Amino acid sequence: MRKQRFVLDTSAFTAPGQSKRETVKHVKNLVKLISKAKDANITCYTPPSVWEELKSMLERSGYSDRLIRKLDAWLVQKAPSRRELMVPAEFVYEYISEIRNRMNKALRESEKAVLSRGVDRPDDVVIRELRDKFRTVMRKGIVDSKEDLDILFLAKELNAGVVSKDQGIKEWAKKWGIRFIDAESFPRLLKEYIKK
Repeated sequence: MRKQRFVLDTSAFTAPGQSKRETVKHVKNLVKLISKAKDANITCYTPPSVWEELKSMLERSGYSDRLIRKLDAWLVQKAPSRRELMVPAEFVYEYISEIRNRMNKALRESEKAVLSRGVDRPDDVVIRELRDKFRTVMRKGIVDSKEDLDILFLAKELNAGVVSKDQGIKEWAKKWGIRFIDAESFPRLLKEYIKK
């Protein structure tokens, strides 16, 4: 069987809306599947920047050291070769255009929030609304961190699939021709590969 590679984002391990017990079960199951996948010629990677983010999140949430060590043992940490990787000018052009459009839209939303301030709306409510709208416009569906870029760069370098729930990573993976696997379907995919 052909070697399969996947680059996992932090969101591949998190389960929003689920209880901590369900999330722990999900992480344990994923660690078990990743370890078995090695025998099926499948390797799961994560950039060191993402590993630090994930490890910190797991530690803060009270996951056991044993589980974190197991995850560390089975996930291959590799930084993308940023100096050697060639990024198409079109990618940079689209990204800058997208940021410019979002900044303009965020500015308009901020103006609306400020102008909607009346005597019956306290400053803290207006500021909270302004921040929420600004954050939504600027971050939803865009690559908005170095960790996101590391995921995309490493996947491109390794010709690997990206595993994430992040909409921005999904959109930019599509634009760059990188295979995208939704985090929720990834365990089923691994099970299928392991069966073969």
